[in-house]
Amino acid sequence: MDASVDVERPNAPPRVVVMTGNEAAAEACKMARVQVVCFFPIGPSDEVGESLVQMMRRNEIDARVIDLENERSVVNAQIVAAQAGMRTSFATNSEGLVFAYQPLFWAAYGRVPIVVHVAHRAMEPPTTIVTDDHDTIIFRDVHWLQFYCENAQDVFDTTLQAYRVAEDHEVLLPAFVTYAGWEVSHASSPLTLPTQIAVDGYLGAYKPPPGTDVFEADLREVYSRRRMTVSKGAPEYMELRAKVDRALNVTAKEKVRAAHREFVRTFGRGYGGLAEAYRTDDAEVVLAVMGNVATVARETVDALRADGQRIGMLKLRTIRPFPREEARAACARAKVVLALDRNPVYLIYHELRSALYRQPDAPLVLGRVIALGGRNFTDLDMRDLALEAIEAARAGRGEELSWRFHVAKSTR
Repeated sequence: MDASVDVERPNAPPRVVVMTGNEAAAEACKMARVQVVCFFPIGPSDEVGESLVQMMRRNEIDARVIDLENERSVVNAQIVAAQAGMRTSFATNSEGLVFAYQPLFWAAYGRVPIVVHVAHRAMEPPTTIVTDDHDTIIFRDVHWLQFYCENAQDVFDTTLQAYRVAEDHEVLLPAFVTYAGWEVSHASSPLTLPTQIAVDGYLGAYKPPPGTDVFEADLREVYSRRRMTVSKGAPEYMELRAKVDRALNVTAKEKVRAAHREFVRTFGRGYGGLAEAYRTDDAEVVLAVMGNVATVARETVDALRADGQRIGMLKLRTIRPFPREEARAACARAKVVLALDRNPVYLIYHELRSALYRQPDAPLVLGRVIALGGRNFTDLDMRDLALEAIEAARAGRGEELSWRFHVAKSTR
């Protein structure tokens, strides 16, 4: 590895650079000291692996690339490398992601803490290369940690937090770090990079639980200890599933919150942990969003606040685990919550309906499907929907579910 990485001055200031979302993901992997880069190209995610290979050629990272014939093989290689005690990286999306369904499933229930970056791409048919977030939502019931990022800085910071949480011995679950294809993956924005010393102090090296490193233990003992094989009808299967569920939906919740608190103390910035509540303290209307939709929602909230409207935003950083407590707190005073889903299955709407069910004075929850397959979505579209929600709050009713096909011409 380039010696300059390790002899960095302890008091060196952070650097401000300009990077794409993919470059930010690669930079985070480099500073996390990833040792194995698993690779099979698919746009718009392939730039992550390409950037890491370029870093290797410049001796900026001490890692090995494993280039395989398909995504299933790549994820299998990633699992084995992680079981051998190495921190790994892989980036994919859409058809590439679902091609690897079986080993992705195995990673969760085998308790293997791999991290996969997903630059979202809409699922076929029809053939398209543009974005929505359906490709990872398909895996919402497979016990993966799922993080949704807004911009390049969010991608970088969340990657470090994802490794920290996934590798925690009380969690040991795989994680998706996701962001909008092209709109974030290839869009350049300012990014504050911390020092390598600070990252090392926050993250540290990956250390598998004692006795599970396949290079140090008898493989039969590893599988026996983890009870990966059970006889027909044996009760251990159900107990193992229950442990995974608790690790995701109970333990990981507090670990994400704790990792975020430590990140804020270390680097001086943060995003709220599991969710960001923006101007929701007295909000009668709350816009519930994920990913880069939050950028437009935040600006719309500010503009409508200037007009005297009591409106706020709930940005979901994770859908697994789902931030139930944060959602209830953010929506406690709302009359209407408008869930804006960039997927065709109303994920945010259904999750919020469940989280807010039987809460005192629960708000009316409305769902809108927006911006599928890269359909443009402007500041005026967001304003139209926000005003619709404000009117529903006044009337005490509104159309429960609908799709936004119209694209309003932006004022920008």
